Amino acid sequence: MDDIKLEEINTILSDTLRQVVNKEISLKKAGMIAKIAGTLSKNIANTELKDRLDLLENTLVHGK
Repeated sequence: MDDIKLEEINTILSDTLRQVVNKEISLKKAGMIAKIAGTLSKNIANTELKDRLDLLENTLVHGK
């Protein structure tokens, strides 16, 4: 499975909102999608932050 990017999460949320407005999806389903997307966003942000910190640590320790 490929990693999901923040832009893709934004697209999913936008599509979900359109489906709610057009009454193609229930509010309950939309809420669950939003909850999952929120969790994914936090995990992606934490992973990106960890990668940046690792890079900074390596740069400071090894001078590269």
